[in-house]
Amino acid sequence: MNTQVAYTKQTSKTVQQTLETLTGALKQRSFEILSTINVSKIIKEKTGNTIDDYLILDVCNPKDANNALSLHKEVGLVLPCKIIIYKDIDKTVISLFRPTESIKTLGFSDLKELAQDVEHHLKEAIDATA
Repeated sequence: MNTQVAYTKQTSKTVQQTLETLTGALKQRSFEILSTINVSKIIKEKTGNTIDDYLILDVCNPKDANNALSLHKEVGLVLPCKIIIYKDIDKTVISLFRPTESIKTLGFSDLKELAQDVEHHLKEAIDATA
């Protein structure tokens, strides 16, 4: 994985344990999980194929999202923040699409500090989970 766009940690916890711990760590930092996409369940239902546990989380701090959207409506193209949790052989991987990188794709330099702050808090939550 491109380490420039992702912040990634590993843990020996299960995917479900990781999700539970991460949920609490995010709440402590005023973030919410807006949706959890269970990719492995969807693939099983739609194709009959079985893959290891794989979740995509849409994560948001409503205050920060409001601040960003008040400056640029187009920022919704990279909101909410994405975190994936998946099983990889004998470990669980947690990976964040770094907000500083997603903002760069839109070219909104005036949101650089906000993206850095959001990223800092999300990294803290991931570190507390791993």
